[in-house]
Amino acid sequence: MVQLVVDSGCDLPDEFLRKFSIPVLPHTVSVGKDTFGDQRNPAQMAHFYTLSLVDRSHQIVTGPAPTGEIESILKNLVRKGRKDIIVQTINGTNSPTFANTEIALKNLTVTSANDEVNIHAVDSYTLFSGQGLLALYTLSLIQRGLEAAEIRKRAEEFRRNIHGYAAIKDVYYVRERARNKNENSISWFKAMAARLLKLHPILSIHHSGSTVTDTVRGFENCTQSLFQLAVDKIRAGELLMPSIVVSIAGKLQDLDGVPGFATLEKVAREHNVRIYKTVMSLSGGINLGPDTVALALASEKS
Repeated sequence: MVQLVVDSGCDLPDEFLRKFSIPVLPHTVSVGKDTFGDQRNPAQMAHFYTLSLVDRSHQIVTGPAPTGEIESILKNLVRKGRKDIIVQTINGTNSPTFANTEIALKNLTVTSANDEVNIHAVDSYTLFSGQGLLALYTLSLIQRGLEAAEIRKRAEEFRRNIHGYAAIKDVYYVRERARNKNENSISWFKAMAARLLKLHPILSIHHSGSTVTDTVRGFENCTQSLFQLAVDKIRAGELLMPSIVVSIAGKLQDLDGVPGFATLEKVAREHNVRIYKTVMSLSGGINLGPDTVALALASEKS
């Protein structure tokens, strides 16, 4: 059977990843002088979000999964007899993890004497909850018994229909995180205006790029608008798969109280759509800000 591998930016519940034995390529997180790998460990993530460590953005640096770590994980899978492997990563324009994976694959090709091993790298062209949705789709193909090359082809086609959305609580925080990475897409004036006027954007993340799909006054209204996007898609019968991934940059139990989420769950149940609830990856929470709520769905229409 084909083996799926994801990186830690992929928003899926830890118990789901363990149930289907999906290895995680760890992004790196540095807090002051301490550096560790983010492996989507529930205790580790709870520690970060409970102590609000993501608030201290000037002290925290995130990085891609290192090439050596990727090689080590893949070599271990090969030793266990895995001959067909698909590695899915965070959007290559946002992180070097995909590039590092390609380097790791070249290194393995040079050192491996087993020509029967085939490892395919797939850039998800999306982030966080969107990655989770692509992984769910890929796993469904694996369970149907498709060959790795065919799965890769279909996954690369499917990723074009993944629409990710994120309700941002603090635009100023996002600006400061971007400035730490020498990105200046959000001006100080816009960030301060948004904070003073209590304006919250809904980011749209798609294969073609990222945009602001809406700006809403009041974060409660913003999350309601976010979930309404999914409700409308469900009721219109526009979902390409009956699954939606929802993640929060905070404690998972807080998600149930986020305005609009209960309505989404109710409508999803009525239409046999499954909601996968999870804590947002540390990379997502650190860069998008605490309490950010994201979701991803698949639809031909934006």
